[in-house]
Amino acid sequence: MFVYTNIIHTFAVTEREMRIEDEIHQKEFKDDYRRLLTNLLFTNNWLNQQLMPFFKELGLTLQQHNVLAILRGQHPDPVCFGDIQNRMVDRNSNVTRLIDKLIEKGYVTRDICPSNRRMIEVRITEPGLRKLQQVDENFPKLFAKLNNLTREEAVLVSNLLDKLRG
Repeated sequence: MFVYTNIIHTFAVTEREMRIEDEIHQKEFKDDYRRLLTNLLFTNNWLNQQLMPFFKELGLTLQQHNVLAILRGQHPDPVCFGDIQNRMVDRNSNVTRLIDKLIEKGYVTRDICPSNRRMIEVRITEPGLRKLQQVDENFPKLFAKLNNLTREEAVLVSNLLDKLRG
């Protein structure tokens, strides 16, 4: 068991849990910041490996789900393309392509704004809302993969990530 301590929190990594050194077969890191960077990149890839099949099983991609969630948050009001792009988790996503795919699936509509013809408005449809409800009902299966963190640890990690982006 490895114990990590700081003034805020103490937690242990048990033998059941893999340290980043074990995962990538590296003895040690030159410094803690390199270890952190490697761990963040490795964990990002691990999370994507959990998320991609979860959403694929539901007929969506992670980015499509993100767009639908943004639209649901504004429902019944429309959201313009630029606002969707600014609110995306992955801001490198091609919003036009994502919207086109969601239109094909019947989950969103796209209209020209009557008061400003240069603006495109996007709205979630009833089938889109039902699809998000289906995703919401399946989230406990996904969250079960994160159950090795307590609620308090999840809050701590999330807060530290916010601070990192600070």
